[in-house]
Order: sequence, then C-alpha cells, then structure tokens
Amino acid sequence: MTKEEFQKEVIPLGDKMYRIAYRLLGNSESAKDVLQELYLKLWEKRSDLRKINSIDAFACTILKNKCLDKLRLQKPTIDIEVLKTFGDNPEATFDQNEGIGEVKKVIQMLPERQRIIMQMRDIDGCTFEEIALLADTSENNVRVQLCIARKWVKEELMKVYNYGI
Repeated sequence: MTKEEFQKEVIPLGDKMYRIAYRLLGNSESAKDVLQELYLKLWEKRSDLRKINSIDAFACTILKNKCLDKLRLQKPTIDIEVLKTFGDNPEATFDQNEGIGEVKKVIQMLPERQRIIMQMRDIDGCTFEEIALLADTSENNVRVQLCIARKWVKEELMKVYNYGI
C-alpha cells in the first residue's frame, strides 16, 4: 500500500476510531494517543492491508485491543464528584470509599469478558451495539453476559455486607 492509498483508505477512519476510543477510555488525550498508536500499527502493516477484506474491522479490532491494554494499566480512581456530595462528613466519605473499593474488588473477580462488558456498559456508558461490535459478538449475547455479571456482583456484595448477620 502506498502513502497515497494509506491516506485515502486509512486516515478517513480516524474520526470513527477516535469516537470509539473515547467511549472506551473516557479521556480525550488517551483516545488521541491510542489513535496515533493505531495509525502507527496500520502503517507498519501497510503491505498486508491489501489482503484484508475490511480495513475498518481490522482497525477496530486493533483499536479495541489497544484500549483494553490501556485500561488494564490504569490505576483505579475515585470520582471526585461523588466525594463532593458528602461534604465534610469523614464517616460518610470513608463508607463511600470502602463501598467503591468493595465493588471494584468484586468486579475484578469477574471473568474478563464479563468484566469488560460491565465496564463498557455501566461505567463507560457504551451502547449494546458498540459493545457487540468491539467484543465480536451479538447484542443479545452482550445483554446476557451483562445480566449474568450484574447478578453475580450483586450476590457477592450481599455476601460481603450480610456477613455475620
């Protein structure tokens, strides 16, 4: 693939790929970084791109994997807006932090596929269609996996909070 062909076929995918990366990562700068990494990876594989039926789908798969790698490396954070709602009550702040920590711990125990689907839907706000596209599965399967994950998280949290009662 020549430079001109690359500019004609790959570069126009940038807007769509940026939107997907932004939805997955929730951060504009991270999305731009991942998009640059995607372009670099596609440029390195430009000789193989002619053999691929759908450059769009191939780019989307690479992008998804790069976003998931980036999400795995991120440290957990606490939403400052949630903390502001508690004002100066240190007990409520402590309880909230403890609750968030428990939920994150339980979510981390989910199988990877369910954990990713739950994060994309409940935390990142992705649509079922977007999740299905990125997870290479049907929307119905995404719904089922999400339902199973939520039920399991609920049951595990009930065990934690009802312990000794």
